[in-house]
Parts: sequence; structure tokens; C-alpha cells
Amino acid sequence: MKKITFILFALISGTALAQDGTAKGTADVSAEIVTPIKINNGTALNFGSIVAAEGGKVRVNTEGTRTFSNTNMEVITVDAITAASFEVTAADQYSYSISIPSIVLTGEEEGTEMPVSFTQDLEGETDGTATGSGDAQTLKVGGLLTVSSEQTAGTYEGEVTVTVAYE
Repeated sequence: MKKITFILFALISGTALAQDGTAKGTADVSAEIVTPIKINNGTALNFGSIVAAEGGKVRVNTEGTRTFSNTNMEVITVDAITAASFEVTAADQYSYSISIPSIVLTGEEEGTEMPVSFTQDLEGETDGTATGSGDAQTLKVGGLLTVSSEQTAGTYEGEVTVTVAYE
């Protein structure tokens, strides 16, 4: 009888102490909703009046100052020389990128074009990234215009698109 009781006890305690091969753990789950990044349409970038002369490059920096690679291109202009200006609002302490692709200004006649590349400055940041403050930040955009010596006289226009996105 002792043997049967011992065997029965061994079977019951072995079954009670056996594991099923699984283990469980837990972790907290959270999420934060951030205000959407936004940009307001900007003021115009204006290179002013230019003489084609022998051609060259015209730069309007982010402060609105115009310089020429060829001083023969310079002419007094009635239009104000201006850099473009945009207002960007991003969540406080969140990084975002700024992207400004080059464009081509087109003239009134077919085949008349001038390429423009852009520079940017957002409160001292010029590398294409910035950190939001929760308030509107001023993004200034300047440009470098390439003028051919055979550039046809007339008005040239285009539109720059500035994209901002959280990183």
C-alpha cells in the first residue's frame, strides 16, 4: 500500500509542478499625437532687372541682397530686390527637413529659360533641417539665377515649391 501511495503522490505532484512551455511578459504601450507641420505661402523672390550682357549668375541671398558674377549685368531696377519668406510651424523640439528643388524660369517666347537654384535660412539653420518651436518660424529663401549671354529680353516667371516634413 505504501508503494501505491508513493507512486500516486509522485504522479500527482509531478503533474502539478510540470510547466506547459510558455511564459508571459508585459510592456506599456503609449502614443503621442503631434500637431501637423504647416507652411504658409511665401512672399516673392525677385531678382529685379538684369542686362544679359555676356551672361553670368545673379544671386539674391536670404537677406535680399543682390550680387552679380559679371558686373556688366547690373542695372538699377525699379522693382525691390527681395528674398522669398515663408512661415513654418512645427511642434516644439521636433526636427523637420526643408526641401527646395531647383526650377526653370520661362519667358514669353518659346525656348527662353533660365535655371534657378535655391538657398534657405531658417533662423540661422542653413543645412536643410530645423527644429520646431511650436510657434511660427521664418524661412527665408534666396536664389542663384543663371543668365545666358543670348537671353531674350522680357519677363521670366516660375514658382518655387518648398516642402517641410517631420523627420
